[in-house]
Amino acid sequence: MIDQQTGHLTLAPSVCICAGDSLETVAALVVGESTEVRDLHNGWKWLSTHNVPVGPNYVHFHFCFCQNCLQMISVGISPERTALLGSWENWSERAERERLGALKHWVREELGREGRFSWGTVTADYDEKSASSGITITYN
Repeated sequence: MIDQQTGHLTLAPSVCICAGDSLETVAALVVGESTEVRDLHNGWKWLSTHNVPVGPNYVHFHFCFCQNCLQMISVGISPERTALLGSWENWSERAERERLGALKHWVREELGREGRFSWGTVTADYDEKSASSGITITYN
């Protein structure tokens, strides 16, 4: 899915997302459930889409654009389709940190390691403010 040499995100043989792509280009390529655009009215926009089937997984993407150029992607991966309106009743920090371990493993399988590459940075982290784990791809 993530090309180690370029940082391009390949979702299918004919679907490739690259640093600098426009919001319109990415929106036309990524088909998921509940796609939403948030305009922050300061040059920054977010495109979010959920439950995008990629191989055996379902992926949630949050694409971040500055002046209509893709700068960052936040990725969540699940082996099962997830409910769009979740509930806190099944959430636990322990389970979320276990998910972080699975995401770190996924990054190692994809790229060999987390960290800095010639085209940008990839990390898998647990965010205490959102109480969730995810992968962040930041382009140079």
